[in-house]
Amino acid sequence: MADKVFRDPLYNYIAFDRTRDGWLIDLINCREVQRLRRIHQLGVSNFTYPGADHTRFAHSLGVTHLMKLVLERLERASDAEQVRNARQALLATALLHDVGHGPFSHLFEPCLGINHEQWSIAIIQDKSSEVHQVLRKENAYLPNHVADLIDSDSSKHAPWQRALMSSQLDVDRLDYLRRDSLCSGAGYGHFDWHRLLTTVEFFEDTTDLIWPEKSALAIEEYIFARHYMYQNVYLHKTTRGFEQLLQAMWKRALKLHSNGTDIYANPVLERFWKFEDPKPGKLSIEDYLRVEEFTVLEQIQRWTGHSDKSLADCARRFLERDGLAMVEPPSSVSLLEPENFGQWEPELHKLLIAKGYDQPEMYCLMDRIKGKYRQPYREEKSLEEQSAVNTIRVLVNNEPMAIGRYLPRLQAVLSPLADRIRYYVPKEIRNEAKALAKRLDDSSSHE
Repeated sequence: MADKVFRDPLYNYIAFDRTRDGWLIDLINCREVQRLRRIHQLGVSNFTYPGADHTRFAHSLGVTHLMKLVLERLERASDAEQVRNARQALLATALLHDVGHGPFSHLFEPCLGINHEQWSIAIIQDKSSEVHQVLRKENAYLPNHVADLIDSDSSKHAPWQRALMSSQLDVDRLDYLRRDSLCSGAGYGHFDWHRLLTTVEFFEDTTDLIWPEKSALAIEEYIFARHYMYQNVYLHKTTRGFEQLLQAMWKRALKLHSNGTDIYANPVLERFWKFEDPKPGKLSIEDYLRVEEFTVLEQIQRWTGHSDKSLADCARRFLERDGLAMVEPPSSVSLLEPENFGQWEPELHKLLIAKGYDQPEMYCLMDRIKGKYRQPYREEKSLEEQSAVNTIRVLVNNEPMAIGRYLPRLQAVLSPLADRIRYYVPKEIRNEAKALAKRLDDSSSHE
């Protein structure tokens, strides 16, 4: 039988053998996987980069393709039986690792109070889900094996299996860095991914992975690609502003809802909001899977006509891409905890109220980016605890060496970074907010 082929902008063709991997094609066709066509890979990054409209479905196919390639490499190069025994579980994990994502991917998790990893595991283990039924039909152990590989707290399987899927250099990152770079048009995600895939090998007792010394420069490229993508795409100020706006809008709606105000809830979200803690076991899989991006957008459209002025205005701003403007707070703010911001927030609130914004907390939005999220790569310092999961290593004179030690120039991106704080306010008061920050800085310097 002919291969099942998908056209893809990164790999041209992604092909699966119908004879060997017919079960995987059935898995792709499951409704829980097809739902990922309706989840943006990059949340609201398309507000900044119009081409960044790609989906979790396309990404999941790409990760599965890379997993297939790296398993073929390991099967040829070393312990073939070990690789063959884990092959089905690893391919299924590659395809299903994001199956529990909610609207706008990571962005919406704090809004809905969810953890996508927990929901991915729950969907895979739920006997009523189509993915569970396909996995179990192929092999009774598959649902639990796949769930264990997705569970970041599980260590039931050989470290190399976890490392391929979730580590400092894994097939998930190899795909999304290049895919996000291509679709956004940013152009920062270039590195020799093929060398990384075709040179990885088992280390000693075949429980861990390592790269040969000749792959060091490809690893360096990869680390810098991560650095550039985080600085220019994932943490872009415009994107972060719309993320803050959406979360502020949602927080306002939930506050009104808790006070008994009608928030024009659509049936899907009304059902969801009946649960204070919407976690697996409390909220059904069926109810969770109904919450998709078009559900959320339809809800926001309803809010544009709401009687609450601030909620209606923020909903309009989001749909019309009329976002808030970023302003740097006074320099002293970055050195303080949020509850000790001195006069900055109170004065900003006064300014907003004077300008007619009766809910200033919705228009004075702090974005605190933790330093660890701005680091492109971190590695375990203790040699005894280093593994492929927490450290990228090369083999030098038959001994593993952390890439940061092998290439000392990488220390520039390995150093811990401080948290960064930015504020978002309506564009109409941006200049006045900047002037306020300058006045507070000037008065602070004279004290």
